[in-house]
Formats: sequence, C-alpha cells, structure tokens
Amino acid sequence: MIIVVSGPGGVGKSTVVAELLRRHPEIRRSISATTRAPRPGERDGVDYFFVPEQQFTDWIDKGRFAEYAVIRGHYYGTLKSTLDAVSPVDSVVLTIDVQGASSIKLLYLEAVMIFLKPPDVKELEHRLEGRGSETPDEIAERIRLGQYEMTFAKDYDYMITNRDINATVDIIDVIIRGISRR
Repeated sequence: MIIVVSGPGGVGKSTVVAELLRRHPEIRRSISATTRAPRPGERDGVDYFFVPEQQFTDWIDKGRFAEYAVIRGHYYGTLKSTLDAVSPVDSVVLTIDVQGASSIKLLYLEAVMIFLKPPDVKELEHRLEGRGSETPDEIAERIRLGQYEMTFAKDYDYMITNRDINATVDIIDVIIRGISRR
C-alpha cells in the first residue's frame, strides 16, 4: 500500500507520519532525493538521498522519478524504484506536496491519498511561528502557499483536520485497517 500524506507547511505532516511509523513499524517511510544540503543531524540514505543538482536532473531526464518538484530553489523527488518495490503486503508512506501527490496518483492508482488541513489559517500561522525557523515574510508566503494548497484537498481520498496528533493518527489507523481488509 502506498500512502500519501500532503498538506500545507506547518500542518504537522512530519509529526503525524512520525507517530504513524512509531505505531506501525511495518510501514516504511519513503526517502526522497534532494539537491539541498543536509541540515545538522540529517544523514544521507536515512533522511534524504542528498545528490548534486546535475545528478538529479540527469535522473529526471532518464525518467527515474515518480514525482519531483522545485521547492525554494532545491529539487525534491520520489524515485520510482522506491514505489515499484512495494509489494501487495508492504506499506510505504510519502510526505509530499500537492504537486507531487497528483503525479503519484496518476502513476499509482491504488495510492491512498490523505490530505491534512489545519483547523484554520490562524492556527497554521501559529504553528509556523512556533517553529522559529522562518522570518515573518517567509511565514506570510507559506500561509499564501498553504491556502492555495488547501484548494487541492478535494482531489484526495481523505481529508483530516489535524487538531490533535493522536486523534489524527487514530483516523489514519482506521483508514489503513479498512483498506487492508479489502
């Protein structure tokens, strides 16, 4: 099963997926490739596959990506080989943007598409400010982008308002169990 989790920046995608993986060690996290430099503590092949831009664009030309995007000047993408290796009894979760999610759904019709949305825009702004990693202008831009991304929620199989991490993961658990029984 391919599980796609998308939503605006600051909605809690990474936190939700981390809790999902804690509860379900049998689910693997898809590791994206990126051209950005590793942040402190990040490891190649664990957090991302860190590759030079020339190699990334070569992989694009060779059709090796299921999806890719340029985000804040850096390439990010999911290798087809990662998803093609998922057997019917395996599960992998991707945390990707709406652009990438639509590409995944075109290639992998069986992918389970989950969109996380914030309770409201004010809460999203509060969460972004709480990170302490972005300037007010960057936060304003992320809010604008988030409002645009939320217009794609209708294209997903499931939309969950992320008010509480545990409740959100409980809902995802129910979705996964329901699909696994089919």
